[in-house]
Amino acid sequence: MSDKQTLSCDIIDLSYDGRGIGRINGKTCFIDGALPTEKVAFRLNNQKRNYDEGRTTEIISSSEHRVDPACKHFARCGGCSLQHLDHHQQLEFKQQQLLANLQRGGLTPKVILPPLSAPQWGYRRRARLAVQRAKDGRFLIGFRNAGSRRIEPITECPVLSAPLPDVIAQLPEWLALFPAAIRVFEVELVSADTGFAIAVEASRFPADEELAPIIAGLHEMGFGEGQLWWKAGKQARFNRLDAGDDVLSFSVADDIHLRFEPGQFIQVNGDINRQMIAQMLDLLPDLAITKEGTAIDLYCGTGNLSLPLTQRFGTVIGIEGLPELVKGAEENARLNKILNVEFAVADLSRSVGLTSAYNSKEPVDLVLLDPPRNGAAGVMPWVTKTKAKQVIYISCHPATMIRDAAVLIEAGYKLAAAGVMDMFPHTSHIEAMALFEK
Repeated sequence: MSDKQTLSCDIIDLSYDGRGIGRINGKTCFIDGALPTEKVAFRLNNQKRNYDEGRTTEIISSSEHRVDPACKHFARCGGCSLQHLDHHQQLEFKQQQLLANLQRGGLTPKVILPPLSAPQWGYRRRARLAVQRAKDGRFLIGFRNAGSRRIEPITECPVLSAPLPDVIAQLPEWLALFPAAIRVFEVELVSADTGFAIAVEASRFPADEELAPIIAGLHEMGFGEGQLWWKAGKQARFNRLDAGDDVLSFSVADDIHLRFEPGQFIQVNGDINRQMIAQMLDLLPDLAITKEGTAIDLYCGTGNLSLPLTQRFGTVIGIEGLPELVKGAEENARLNKILNVEFAVADLSRSVGLTSAYNSKEPVDLVLLDPPRNGAAGVMPWVTKTKAKQVIYISCHPATMIRDAAVLIEAGYKLAAAGVMDMFPHTSHIEAMALFEK
């Protein structure tokens, strides 16, 4: 077979990244845009030693679960990969993927948690958009094209929460107001419960005389209520440039609200985040309702999970690697008048500082882990040394969770429960929660 050749085959499964799996002469083919039970024609675009890759050109026989994508950019944009699959089947696929991965890792949950699901459109409250100025001066904004680094220009995005889709439609016109000497790299859009923000990452800050028409442009487009943030060079944080004093915040429970800034990590799906917190609390024993015992929240961020845990435990300790996030968590605790929580900074890649962050001789009842995609390998030996009665692991990459779980199993823990959370509908990203008990 040669590159760019058009072939056909039956699709027997979905890969972890949402591509159809077929076989030709015994060799596996991963085919974009194809679904199980379908027969498709596809163009071969990449050949490897052990597998080939292609993109669907024709659906010869269609799956009963195929649906029309809601977004006109779906075929080229790298933001979503499963809009052509019925949403209920997406959930089934993600749950099956999690359970299959657990089984391959020698893990079988005693209880399979029902998938957490919420509205499939308008769910995403944060997006980072790449920006490029074309040769004719027009601005192209969008996500990276699937399978390449090229920007796929977009004018709509139905997964974004209001008012972000309207902002996207007018971003190129607004960016045209920027001086030619300012090179824009990315624009982050954030929708909070209390408002929204546009955060620009560029080659330099605008001078005062350059900033005025930029802010005026926001008002002319009807986005005068939006906040404008900016960073340039090697700055780690965004700085606010408009004159407003309002804050961005979202609720994690009826009586707990978290402030945040653009650039800080937040769970992008507000509905699923609240369901996730409720499920986390439901997994705790009834005795926790008495507000006794100690819980430790590793990778605590600005308190998304730490603060709700204070409703169940006498003492909650949140630990995070970034000092600015710890400062934000402390401020959120103060604003919510929560007194039974404290926060500390530690290097969670190597467990450095964990002993000093928690040096009490009191037993640990719960360790909560919510690490980034590369997992929590650096802290797992310390977690087992706490001899916590329960460990809850929230994962955005089940493969690293399963790797880390091996340390818990060796230390005498058992997998009590596990299930998926549909944090990112229409993508193949799998978020999972697992409960381990001594």
